[in-house]
Amino acid sequence: MGIFHARIGVANPDIGEFQWVDALVDTGATYSMFPTSLLEQLLNLSPIDSASFRLADGRVQTYRLGQANFRIGDQERISPVVFSQEDRYLLGAVSLQSFGLIADTTNHQLVPTPELTL
Repeated sequence: MGIFHARIGVANPDIGEFQWVDALVDTGATYSMFPTSLLEQLLNLSPIDSASFRLADGRVQTYRLGQANFRIGDQERISPVVFSQEDRYLLGAVSLQSFGLIADTTNHQLVPTPELTL
């Protein structure tokens, strides 16, 4: 099966203390998505924008967006994050691309891309 989880750190870019979560690696999702309670209450992040997204079932829904600091392995990057309901812990394509990682769904791990494209 191509679905797997990755242990990643998520932090407020201004404060820097990481909360470690197991996120579903979802290359079909544009942005990473985490519970509003984690982002607002634990990390003290505030939304800076909102956007409409087409969901897997075809519905369109508007979500609030912010910026979070991510840690995967020994690397850190700031990436967009979607504020969502409590059961959503998704690592999306934009975050993966910012780290130069791809999902190896056979071995259930994140691996460096052989080369980046422009």
